[in-house]
Amino acid sequence: MSVPIAPKHPDPIIRFSGVHKRFGPKIIYTGLDLDVYPGEVLTIIGGSGVGKSVMLKLLLGLIGIDSGSITAFGEEVTTMAPAQLTGLRKRIAMLFQGGALFDSMTVAQNIKYPMLEHGWGDVAARTTRVAEVLEMVGLPGVEHLYPAELSGGMRKRVGLARAIAVQPDVILYDEPTTGLDPINIRRINGLIRSLQARLGVTSIVVTHDMDSAFTVADRFAMVRDQRIGYTGSRTETERSEIPWVREFVVGGKGVLAD
Repeated sequence: MSVPIAPKHPDPIIRFSGVHKRFGPKIIYTGLDLDVYPGEVLTIIGGSGVGKSVMLKLLLGLIGIDSGSITAFGEEVTTMAPAQLTGLRKRIAMLFQGGALFDSMTVAQNIKYPMLEHGWGDVAARTTRVAEVLEMVGLPGVEHLYPAELSGGMRKRVGLARAIAVQPDVILYDEPTTGLDPINIRRINGLIRSLQARLGVTSIVVTHDMDSAFTVADRFAMVRDQRIGYTGSRTETERSEIPWVREFVVGGKGVLAD
C-alpha cells in the first residue's frame, strides 16, 4: 500500500508508469509507478536484487522495458533514437558504483570525457571546468593523477566531478557509499546534499545504507513485490507503522532518529 504525499511541484520531472521488466524467467517489475519531482533528493530503498539499480538503467535507456512508459522532461524515453538518448544523458548524469573511471586516463581526461562526447565547450572551457568541478568535490589539483593513485573515496569523488561536469539537471547515484570508510561516507553524503543545494539538481539515490539514506533523502520510495510499494517523506518513513517498512528501516538503520 503506497502512502501518498503532496508533491512540492505540480509536474514530475521523471515519471515511470506501468513499467514491466524481466530478464528471462526473473521478473523485476510488474507495474512500476513512480514520480520524481524537480529539486528533490529521492532515495530508492529495498532488499538486494529487487531492481533498484535496474530502475536507473531503464531511465537512461541503457536497457529497454518490456511494456509501460518512462518520461523525462516531458519526453518518452523508451522510444528515443540513439541521438536523443545522447542528449538525455547530458541532462541526466550517473555516478556508478566504484566511480567507473578509465584506468588509462588521468583525472582530467576522465572528467573531460563526457564533455567531449557531448560537445561541451572548447579546450580552454573544458580545462577550466575540470578545475571547477574538482574544487566542488574537494579535490583541487589532482588533474594529473591516474585512478590507481587515488583512494576509493577519491575515485568516487572524481566520478562525481565527472557526472556534474556537463551541468546536468538530474544526478543518479548508484550505491554511492558502498565500500567506503565512515569518513568518506560522511563526505559523499555531504556532497550529495551540497550539490543538490548549490546546483539545484534533482537527485535519485539508490542505497541499502539506511544511515546514509536518512542523511540525504527528502523522500523515500521502497521497492517491494516488483513495484514501488511505499513512498513517504523522511519523517513519514521514520514514523511508519507499516510492518515491512518499519522492519526494513529499523534493520538497516538501527536506532531511529528522534
